Amino acid sequence: MPNTQTSTSEIPIGDQLPLRVKTILERNGIHTVEGVRRAYPNELLKMRGMGMFRFKQIEAALFPGKSFTPARIFSPVRYIKGSSLNGVFAPETVQALARGGITTIEQLLAIEPKGLLKIRGLGIHKLREIEDFLHESRKDQAERISAS
Repeated sequence: MPNTQTSTSEIPIGDQLPLRVKTILERNGIHTVEGVRRAYPNELLKMRGMGMFRFKQIEAALFPGKSFTPARIFSPVRYIKGSSLNGVFAPETVQALARGGITTIEQLLAIEPKGLLKIRGLGIHKLREIEDFLHESRKDQAERISAS
């Protein structure tokens, strides 16, 4: 007699989760309930677009009674290829600067603030972030020179 029962590894996610959560999972190659179980909890939390709200929706639907709370939630950090400004400024600022052709500190120092504001996506708040960084780095340089 053939086994008519479907194993848990073959159960598609289907309508068990909200559409947005299902889309995030599928974009990351997870199409079955067993795939979600294998990725739970850490791999799920690393997925772009998967915040704690959506993570808790998965827990409620597929892991009743379980509640995982990470010590710290790490969001994926975007890096702009070829830019030495990665890690110096927020990823959005680095992206906007790269859009304007600025990928090094030297290029950044060579342009006036009015020129920076002409770059699409670089507004007053990102300009303040850049100015704060430059002010701090100049202050550190002055302290090093005076200590010598």
